[in-house]
Amino acid sequence: MTNGKVQGRMTMEDTQRRREAVETIHDVVSAMRAVAAGRIQGAQRALAAARNYEALVARGLTVLPDSALRLPEPPRDAPTLLVVMLSEQPLCGAFNHELLPLCQRRRRELAAIGPVRLLAVGQRGTRLLASHDVVPDDVLAGAASLHGLRDLVKRIAAPIGRDYAAGRLAAVRVLYNRYRSVTEYVPTESQVLPAETIEPAAGARGTARRVNRFLSDAELLAGLVSELAFINLFRIAADSFASEQAARLVAMDGATHNTERLARELKDLEQRERQGEITRQVLELIGARFAAR
Repeated sequence: MTNGKVQGRMTMEDTQRRREAVETIHDVVSAMRAVAAGRIQGAQRALAAARNYEALVARGLTVLPDSALRLPEPPRDAPTLLVVMLSEQPLCGAFNHELLPLCQRRRRELAAIGPVRLLAVGQRGTRLLASHDVVPDDVLAGAASLHGLRDLVKRIAAPIGRDYAAGRLAAVRVLYNRYRSVTEYVPTESQVLPAETIEPAAGARGTARRVNRFLSDAELLAGLVSELAFINLFRIAADSFASEQAARLVAMDGATHNTERLARELKDLEQRERQGEITRQVLELIGARFAAR
């Protein structure tokens, strides 16, 4: 009887410890869900600001004559840089897996045309690529917060701009998850260099005001296109970051519901074990009474 009592008490204590551990995990995943929701809103604001700045840079091109809106052709043997925007941290569901098929396919297609360099951004996603025999030529740590996006884009854009200006790159293409809603993001490819379009919007040139210029047409074009490439990269990084946070929010929402269910089940089990312990104690008392007669 004593062994059974001790075993029952240990089982109840184990159940209590498990319930407390599950409740702690529930608090953590709930906090991560709230953080992801806040970061989505911040990334959306960054996206809106990037689009406004992109339009501003495009309007700057209106001061150039049509004859100046031409970029030099890259060398034929220059490689294409394929950048894939992955996650830096775990717990983001299928975010990285969604990009894997597109990355594999586009790398094969571009390699059939000419040399390709693969730059993977995000340590967590890089390990996924390596596990599927997709080994990047270069790896960069991704942004773990919204404040790190600007530094990330600078780390990407600076060497890309130098290599492209020096003729060491033929083009720069980016693969990323484009944000649509909290429950939907789409694997997307975007060309950053050469700029897909450097023509201003229709009617913009006719309404442009007269400005004073202190740079030559070539210098101004190079600067504006470089700035356009930078803000395009920033917009893509913000879009990818919003999609990553959306994937994490959905994953943490599911984890929150699962831990709530498990905590309820453990609490019910703990109550049953406590009631069973009380019943055993009552039976022991009754048995002792009868034995004393």
